Amino acid sequence: MRIDPREASPSDVYFAMTATIVPRPIAWVSTLSVHGIPNLAPFSFFSGVSGRPPLVSICVGNTRDGRPKDTARNIIDTGEFVINVVPSHMAEAMVQTSGEYPPVVNEFGAAGVRSVPAERVKPSRVGGAPAVIECTLHDVIEIKDGDEITNRMILGRIELIVVRDDAVDARGHIDARMLDPLGRLGGSDYALLGEHRVIRRPKV
Repeated sequence: MRIDPREASPSDVYFAMTATIVPRPIAWVSTLSVHGIPNLAPFSFFSGVSGRPPLVSICVGNTRDGRPKDTARNIIDTGEFVINVVPSHMAEAMVQTSGEYPPVVNEFGAAGVRSVPAERVKPSRVGGAPAVIECTLHDVIEIKDGDEITNRMILGRIELIVVRDDAVDARGHIDARMLDPLGRLGGSDYALLGEHRVIRRPKV
């Protein structure tokens, strides 16, 4: 199979990307609108960016009619958001929040997800999330195809990371296995953490 972006449709390229860039961590992003309505949605175009300053990135596309998704609009309007790690037992609830709900809908309620207050920002955390990253807006990079804005890469400055106590060992190291994070594959497929291996870096 060969996928040439010059010949294939954008959707074919997207599906090829999501099936080959695997597994991807899922940022379950909670935000708050300027009217105080909570929003919760998952994004798997998500990554750490730098340790100094401490930055993460999420890439948010548009709705089907070309408008910015609620997550992007809320972050741009308020400057705050929370990234919640998705444990495998919350997979169905996470997928439920991926629907394109109207802005007036609180996805926490729609998916039966418990919200708990954050410490440094106004948007709530997901109750039961094994780790959360509270962020403020650092920058927004508009991704364009020609003159059309198709995505917005949002850089968030980490204000606080909170990890469940039982996922941290006596040395203060985080055990990813205890987080039980869900990974994103292509289509409707997801993955668990799987086999754990230790491979030391070479000393040169």
